[in-house]
Amino acid sequence: MPTNPDFVSRHHLPERWQDRERFVMLQFDFADGADFLQAWQAWRQDPQRSQRLYYFAMINEAELAACTQPELAAFHAKLASQWPALKRGFQRIHLENGALILTLMWGEPLAQLRSLHATLDAADINTGELSAAHYKALWRLSSANTRVVTYRKSGEAHLKSAGYAMEDLGNYQAGLCSRPPFDKAPYHPHHAMIIGAGLAGTSIAERLATRGWKIDLLEAQSEVATQSSGNHAGLFHPSASRDDNISARLSRIGCAETQEHLARLQNAGLDVFFGVDGILQVAKDDTQALLMQEIANDFPAEILNWKTQDAATELLGARPNHGGWWFPQGGWANPSSVCRANLALWPEQIRLRCNSQVAQLVQTPDGWTALDSAGLVLAAAPVIIVANATDAMALLPELELPLSKTLRSTTLIPALESPRHSLTGSGYITPAFQGYHCIGAAEVRDNDLASAEQRNLAELQALLPELAAVSSATSRACFRPNSLDRLPLAGALPDPQSITSAIHQLHQIPRLKGAYGLLGLGSRGLSWAIIAAETLACQLNHDPAPIEIDLQQAIDPARFLLRKYRQSNQ
Repeated sequence: MPTNPDFVSRHHLPERWQDRERFVMLQFDFADGADFLQAWQAWRQDPQRSQRLYYFAMINEAELAACTQPELAAFHAKLASQWPALKRGFQRIHLENGALILTLMWGEPLAQLRSLHATLDAADINTGELSAAHYKALWRLSSANTRVVTYRKSGEAHLKSAGYAMEDLGNYQAGLCSRPPFDKAPYHPHHAMIIGAGLAGTSIAERLATRGWKIDLLEAQSEVATQSSGNHAGLFHPSASRDDNISARLSRIGCAETQEHLARLQNAGLDVFFGVDGILQVAKDDTQALLMQEIANDFPAEILNWKTQDAATELLGARPNHGGWWFPQGGWANPSSVCRANLALWPEQIRLRCNSQVAQLVQTPDGWTALDSAGLVLAAAPVIIVANATDAMALLPELELPLSKTLRSTTLIPALESPRHSLTGSGYITPAFQGYHCIGAAEVRDNDLASAEQRNLAELQALLPELAAVSSATSRACFRPNSLDRLPLAGALPDPQSITSAIHQLHQIPRLKGAYGLLGLGSRGLSWAIIAAETLACQLNHDPAPIEIDLQQAIDPARFLLRKYRQSNQ
C-alpha cells in the first residue's frame, strides 16, 4: 500500500492524544512503516503529547523497508537498530525511554486480534478484505472513544453491524464505536500497598510508580532483597521447546523486558550490576543434544544457536561435557542491586518500610489494612499486592494459593580465568562479580548446607570435567518459591467464597476486590519478574497488556481454581 501523507491528520492527531495519560493505536498493516514513523515524529514534536503512546501493528514482512522520506531518516535508523530478529508472536520495541512502545504482531491477523488485550483509541484499517470475525474482534477492543479509519468501503456493512457509525469522507471513512462492549474492569485510586521487597515487590512498585502511583512497600526484614533476591548473582536467558510452549514464549519476552529494564536503570545513573554477554546451556546427554540441535534450527542465530563441544570450548576457554544452546542475549545480574535501583528511581513515590512484618490483612470498605502481630496498623491502601513468596499463603489462607518452596544453596568460588561466559545445565556458574562466581543451586536436605555445597561443586565439575578442583568461599541457603506448574502468578486474586454458580472460564471467577498477587517466580526471578510486574501494572492501570491473552491466562492466579472446577464437572 502506498504511503499515506495524511495519516496523522485523518486520525485527528495530534489533538486526540493531547493531555492524555495514554493513547493506544492499532494499525492492521504495518506495511513499510512510514505511517508509524509519521505518528512517532508528530508525537515527539507535540509538547502536549500523551504521557505514553502504545502502537500495535500487524506485520508479515521479514525486514523493515527502506526509508524514502529524508525527514524520517533518524526515526527509521533508530527503529532499524531495534528491529527484532524473531518474527513470531508479539515483539515489543521500546522507544523514547519507554514512553512509546511499538508492538509488532506477527502471524495470522484474526489470531493476533484475538490475542490483543487493550482498549483502543484509534484503529487504522489499511488492509484488504476483512471478515465479520475481524470486525467483531475489533469491537471487543473498542470503547465509545475508539475512532476507526478505513480506506475501503467494502467493509461498511460489517462495521455498522459491529457498532461503528461511519462517515464517508471521500477517499476514506471514519467513525466512532456507537455501542461499545461493557467495561467490567475495576478502576482503583492510584495507591497500592505491596508486601515483600524482593525482585517481585520492587519490580511491581517501580512499574506502578512510573505510572504515577503512590506505593507503601512493606518488608519484614531489616533491608530489601534478603531472601532469594539476595543471592550474589543470577542468570536470565530465554528457553526453547519443540512446540514453542507457554514457558518458552514467556521466557523470551521476559528476558527481553529484563534487558530493557536493566539498561533503563543504568541509563538513569543508578548502581545496578549486570551483564549481557551470553549463556551456554549445556546438554545433559546425547539424546538431549540431538533434540536441542533440531530446535535451534528454528531460531535466528541472534536468539539461539547450537554450539558443538569443540565450538563451545573455543567460546568458553574451557571444555564442557557436551555441546549446547548458545544464547547471545543471555545475561546475569546482582538481584539486590536491581531491587535497590527499582526503588531509587522513584524515591518520592515509593515509601519503603522495613522491619514491618505483616501478621494480618483486613479488608475494609476503603481497601486493605495491614496489621502487625500486636494489631497495630502498618499501612492501608485501596489496593493490596502480595509479593512475599510463600508467606502470602499464611496471610490469605482461604485462597489456597498453589505455591510450594524448596530450600536451595548457592555457593561462591573465587574468580577463574575460564569459563569466559555463564553456563547452565544440571548446575550453573555465573560470571565473576566482585571477585566471585556463583554456582548452584543444590537442594538443602536435612538442613545440611555443607553437603549441598559439595553437590554444587560436583555439578560444576560435571559441567566442566577438565576444570581444576576449586574451593568454595561461602554458601547461603534460601527458599525458592514455586507455583505448581512452574509459571508465575501475576494478576487479580480469586475469591473462592463468592463462587455461586458453575465456572467454565477464567472471567467467570469472582476476584477479591482490590487484591492482587505477584508470586511463584521460582528459579526464574530475573527472567520473569519484570514482565510479570509490567503485566500486572498494565492490568491495574488499564494499559494495554504487554503479552498475548493466552500468556496472560497462563499466569492468572485463578487458573488453578478454574482447573479444580472443571475437573469437578467432569
